[in-house]
Amino acid sequence: MNLIDLISNIDEVDEDSIIFLKDLNDYKSDIILSYPEDGDNGIKKENDTEYYYLIEVFLAKEFISDWIDSLDYSPSIEDIAKRLYEYGINDA
Repeated sequence: MNLIDLISNIDEVDEDSIIFLKDLNDYKSDIILSYPEDGDNGIKKENDTEYYYLIEVFLAKEFISDWIDSLDYSPSIEDIAKRLYEYGINDA
């Protein structure tokens, strides 16, 4: 799964989960959804692969809703994923 896949189904995702990204330099990189744990320091390891904190799902939902409401057009799912990635990396 990647951010584009997630955006398509984000309303069905548990708001308490967190989005972790495999490659912080690529918004199309694989993601996992997980929950916070003591001592994880923003890194989750699954099947010997490290995934890095991007943003909490509840914040992602709020950001997407607010961003779309501010526009005078309907962005594509890919545009939403790219903007969420930029927000998670730079502002969240």
